[in-house]
Amino acid sequence: MYVSVSRLRVQQPSVAALMRAFRQRSGLVDTVDGFIDLQVWRSDRDPEEIWMVSRWRERSCFTAYMKSADHARSHDRIPQSLSDAICLERLEHLHSFEVAAE
Repeated sequence: MYVSVSRLRVQQPSVAALMRAFRQRSGLVDTVDGFIDLQVWRSDRDPEEIWMVSRWRERSCFTAYMKSADHARSHDRIPQSLSDAICLERLEHLHSFEVAAE
């Protein structure tokens, strides 16, 4: 399994708009080979801290999607004002893990 975590900093007035955008996302990634799921996490201690966590069968599936036209289309839907309010603080990649218990 491969997990990508994007730690975002979002200016407070734009947090609600970002949450709406994720809830109304195009869903193009949902049928991509190797995609498992996507979750958006909000910190209860810092309302401007947002984590986007996606899980993939393997890193090559994630990499292929990130280079795809579908990925570009999904990001083209984001209004420039919202995009300007988002700062990527950290991108983390967790790989070579397997689910051991649920």
